Amino acid sequence: MSTLAEQERKLLALLIHSVHRTFADARASGVPAEVFADIEAIAASMTSALPTGQIYDQLVGPFYDTSSLTQWWGVSRQAVAKASSTDAVIACQLDGGGWVYPTWQFTDSGTVYPDLLTLWSTLCATADAWTCATWLRSPLADLDDRSAAKWVAEGRSIEPVLELARAAARRWAA
Repeated sequence: MSTLAEQERKLLALLIHSVHRTFADARASGVPAEVFADIEAIAASMTSALPTGQIYDQLVGPFYDTSSLTQWWGVSRQAVAKASSTDAVIACQLDGGGWVYPTWQFTDSGTVYPDLLTLWSTLCATADAWTCATWLRSPLADLDDRSAAKWVAEGRSIEPVLELARAAARRWAA
């Protein structure tokens, strides 16, 4: 199975070849450069077919939305918003402005694993919420290919994963 980086390299190689061929054909046919004037629109059109719509769902999800979290917790929307704004819960904002809350952060009783919040605050000091949530859910070789979220949920020591989070935050800040 290929890694994401390998897939990206393969795709870029194919795109480069295809773009070169298209421009060579255009030159041979006498197509004016103005046809390709809006390169940003061309690039957006080319990349619109990439499977991005559900990447966060696959990497970070599943999620609760604000309505389902208010019902589960038996609190108001304002209470959920306050928990989010004070980093008492891991929350990621959607493009449309709504909020989602990854289900893996919660214990069976609805509380958030405290060690996840420690990791969250370490990571969010230097990166956006989606990057941090993705990091928490990605398998890490130093954790026996477990994600930080799984490591914490299994009740393991936070120290090794906290050191990895600090290292990631330092890299992101550079």
